[in-house]
Amino acid sequence: MPPTPVEADRLSETVISTSPIPMKRLQTADKVLGFLTCSLLQPVRVLRFFLRRPKGRDLLVIKFWGLGSLQLLTPAAKTLRQRYPGSRITLLTLDENATFARSLGTFDDVLTLDVHTESWRLVFLRILKLVRELRRREFRAVYDFEFFTRFSAVISWLSGSPKSYGFAAPSIWRGHLHSGTVPFNRYWHVSRNFRCLAGGENGWEVSWKDLATPELSDTNAREVDAVLAEAGLDPARPLCVLNPNAGSLSLERRWPKSHFAAIAGRMIDETGASIVLTGSPSEVPWTSEVAALIGRQPTGSFANLAGKLSLSGLQALLNRADIFITNDTGPMHLGAALGTPTIGLFGPETPVMYEPLGAFAKALYAPPPCSPCINVHENKVSNCFRGKPECLINLTPDYVLEEAHALMARAQLNLTNPLVITPKAAES
Repeated sequence: MPPTPVEADRLSETVISTSPIPMKRLQTADKVLGFLTCSLLQPVRVLRFFLRRPKGRDLLVIKFWGLGSLQLLTPAAKTLRQRYPGSRITLLTLDENATFARSLGTFDDVLTLDVHTESWRLVFLRILKLVRELRRREFRAVYDFEFFTRFSAVISWLSGSPKSYGFAAPSIWRGHLHSGTVPFNRYWHVSRNFRCLAGGENGWEVSWKDLATPELSDTNAREVDAVLAEAGLDPARPLCVLNPNAGSLSLERRWPKSHFAAIAGRMIDETGASIVLTGSPSEVPWTSEVAALIGRQPTGSFANLAGKLSLSGLQALLNRADIFITNDTGPMHLGAALGTPTIGLFGPETPVMYEPLGAFAKALYAPPPCSPCINVHENKVSNCFRGKPECLINLTPDYVLEEAHALMARAQLNLTNPLVITPKAAES
């Protein structure tokens, strides 16, 4: 039987891509084929400066990977609106990100590329079709917000726009295909790097108030109501959402399963909270292992909802949560931007670049001397030599639980006494 509209929506809104082409193979293709393509374009890349001025006034913004990165891109989009008054901004992203990107209300249009296939030939044909559409639209300028992928640089050049801008690093060659570049500063938050590329650097860090938040509908709330009711959760209990997963780009960011299980058990025992595990359909096996470690709990206190919510449903769930504890991954940024008390767990990556931005968001980081061991300059490929993630093991359940209680208390104090100074009040 074909999927129902709701089932189809969930399949199209998964949090993490379930493409049959593994992420590692895509990275290898970008490294090898991307280098070859950039080399082949060298004899003609200077033609950009002789292109006729495009008739269109639109801007193209490229960000293929990362839901969290799309959230953090919104301050840069606001900068572009200020710099190019009257211009429409079109986002180019992966097909699975389209619904979320549109819900942000930041972009006038969203173009997508679907790599959700095992056929490289089909991917290549889709790229050709995309390039024809980009050239037809005649963008006045392209802003490539991918960090150091050669693929996005090639797409920027093939778009036919006479001007394109992207990040640069001395150690990474992208064929000089951008007409203008800015250095990526690993000591700045990613959102500030994005804003800098857009031309909005002002000497200040990006605030959580600069982020656009997604529009959540009554339909999203009803979806969550139905799923929670089906799971038998008690609506009178405080709601604690745990995300034990991490994007396929770097699975090394996952906190130990036993630590998440310990947190769940103690939250139920000590606060009477309802515990919900989340994850995309592709993350169900890992999340189920965490659920098995949690074991049987009192009726109405625990549910594993991995693979059972659309992305919009996940956002509605996070919007309702009293606390959200998550690895360093896309949903962390979604929860923080919604104002949900959010704990982000860091180890292989540094919170300097990816700290969650929110009124009640906090990054926990207790690194050994070898951390961080992944970074955007190396496509977040881990080179851990210890054999186990000591950087994450150092974040004990006791420490995380203590910080979670403190964050929930601060958020609750703000709700009951608006005159209490909070980060939001202090910055307004």
